Amino acid sequence: MTAVARKGEGSSSPWGLRLVHAGVFLALAAVPLGASRPEWRHLVDALSQPFHVGAPPRGGMLLGSVVAAVGLVRLLVSLARGRSAPLWASLAVLAGVAGTLVSGRDPVDTRSEPRANLAFLASARRVHLAMVDQLQTRAEVPVETAPWQALLEQAFRADARVRDRTFQSVPARVLRVETPRAAAERTVPGDVWLFVSPDGVTFSLRVVGLEQGRPALLRDDTGEPVVLTGLFNPDLPAAEPPAPLLP
Repeated sequence: MTAVARKGEGSSSPWGLRLVHAGVFLALAAVPLGASRPEWRHLVDALSQPFHVGAPPRGGMLLGSVVAAVGLVRLLVSLARGRSAPLWASLAVLAGVAGTLVSGRDPVDTRSEPRANLAFLASARRVHLAMVDQLQTRAEVPVETAPWQALLEQAFRADARVRDRTFQSVPARVLRVETPRAAAERTVPGDVWLFVSPDGVTFSLRVVGLEQGRPALLRDDTGEPVVLTGLFNPDLPAAEPPAPLLP
């Protein structure tokens, strides 16, 4: 029986048929291998940098590319040896294609640092607008950080969600500083640095963004930090809603 099995494994089909078979499955394997490239790139970036944005790599697509690659290699080895490829190699390529199709495609690039920085700023602007309205209505804003934190959590956009190397989500935070130019310690992307005067009649917000996987203050075209300020002015008309920075 063993001899028969070995004879079956070593049997050879016509060269042309083997070549066509390898060509077809090479084209099929290109689907998961090509589609998984952004996922592998994102995985490498996420593990090599302190922070990143966007959803974790899709496991089904990564696994599908590995399975397809194993099957493809086995098919090519059989072709080079002049032997028929085992059935499991073809099934592995098909399984890789199926895994890629099931994983689907993300219609929006949520892993872009520039987009995330705009989302950070848009979230902070909503907090800024709400507190400017409160300042004009009550002639003061809260000195404690809890109301600011609650507003930021409500305004925080999903495409501004930051993750660390372990793919754990980093929450949005409001960190109070003692002076308008002071820096908060142990900051992460998405943080909002808050300065409020002791009497609550003026405040400023600075936003921490993401630059090559590390936290960095958002800056304007001149290189200066972006600062959102509020100052009580009884003659100031009601604030208008800001134009959206992102769709």
